[in-house]
Amino acid sequence: KRVAIAAGDCLVWQGFASVVIPGFIINRICTFTGIALKKGTQLGGPVRHWTTTIIGLMFIPFIIKPIDHSVEIGMDKTIRKLYPI
Repeated sequence: KRVAIAAGDCLVWQGFASVVIPGFIINRICTFTGIALKKGTQLGGPVRHWTTTIIGLMFIPFIIKPIDHSVEIGMDKTIRKLYPI
């Protein structure tokens, strides 16, 4: 039973900290960067696209720890209170 709880906890944590939240944040960064570049520069389509992609990738190292920490706190205050440990 403890193994199942640990596996479920890990699955939920990884799902949020590694997939859902980073994917959403990077998507928003790329969307807003693309809009800003389209309105504020004369960059052509392919250059604008690659610039947007590079900026999105550059943000990854800066968002990892805050996301991990936030998911940890969020799970401690919600779902982990339900575990019969």
